Amino acid sequence: MKLLLINYEYPPIGAGAANAAYQIGKSMVHMGHDVYVLTSCFKHLKGWCIEEGIKVFRCKTIRKQAPQSNIFEMFLFVASAFFVLPGLLKKKKIDAMLVFFSFPCGPLGLWGKLVSNIPYVISLRGGDVPGNESSLDSIHRILRPIRHAVFQNSCAIVANSQGLKIFSQKADNFPVKVIPNGIDTDFFKPFHKKSKKTVFLFVGRFQNQKNLFFLLEQMDVVACKIKEEFELHMVGDGPLAFKLKHHADKLKIKKRIFWHGWCSKEELRQHYKGADCLLNPSLYEGMPNVVLEAMASGLPIIVSNVPGNSTLIQDGETGYLFDLQQPDEFIRAVYRILKDKDSAKTMGQRARKWVEEEFSWDRAAEGYLLLLGENKNAV
Repeated sequence: MKLLLINYEYPPIGAGAANAAYQIGKSMVHMGHDVYVLTSCFKHLKGWCIEEGIKVFRCKTIRKQAPQSNIFEMFLFVASAFFVLPGLLKKKKIDAMLVFFSFPCGPLGLWGKLVSNIPYVISLRGGDVPGNESSLDSIHRILRPIRHAVFQNSCAIVANSQGLKIFSQKADNFPVKVIPNGIDTDFFKPFHKKSKKTVFLFVGRFQNQKNLFFLLEQMDVVACKIKEEFELHMVGDGPLAFKLKHHADKLKIKKRIFWHGWCSKEELRQHYKGADCLLNPSLYEGMPNVVLEAMASGLPIIVSNVPGNSTLIQDGETGYLFDLQQPDEFIRAVYRILKDKDSAKTMGQRARKWVEEEFSWDRAAEGYLLLLGENKNAV
């Protein structure tokens, strides 16, 4: 099949959903399909290029930062892609579309079907689902008629976790299938760490969703209560970066915090290799790639007990879940990692094994291909 993946962010810009589009596209190419990607330009990245067999077109738009974009930048991508899409579908003879995010990209799938009668699948990623992030509630209410039109005309709606499926079906009365994210277990793998000092790691965007002021404050409490030496390494960037660093300077733990900024995939792998435990106190998640990467790297995980996180972590087996309303649970989990390193190592080994058995990008690609193939034949 000739397939078009539509995502406003695609490596090296974006985060989890961008990586998912890349990995799924790469798997589809390896299975013998002809894969195209429609995405945003960024600095010198514009127009056509071929990356690992995937034909990528970056349409004209504005994006100031690689890690994230704002609503205005998303809207500009949709407006630009709106004019590009009909010609691309016709010239490349596309058979089906995989559209990441109900918004901003969902309307492009609908537009493609209207002008070319090409089926599309919507892949929900997290923030595009009403109820996941309260700050977006008003936008979701305004967009509800458009979202429903997108869903109604799609051949399938897919969530990357059971929790996200429940959120979506609660907000919108449309059936949702689940296709979990995968992970490259050849690239992310365990490494024997030589340093004796315990290293806690956070990886992600510095934004409200990630609950990072909570993280800094609770780790400061840990430092005051526990004698064991540890470090906290913060990998990422985002709109809260300045405020977070300023807040950290007021804490006793400030000398134990190391800020690394946005990292390449290779650099990120090195951070996993140097860590003992991943921390992810998010207010909500779809299915966090970072957690899968850390598990594949043999790390135990401490995460908030929210949909997306709770799907991945087996409490007490591969890491610890904690209630966001009970910060003492987070502190106890950190304490256990610090006090019982053998148990933490065993958790990491279990996490690695579980990821190897349950998650692969090929399996995710096959799930989408089944949906797209079935509906292509029905058109």
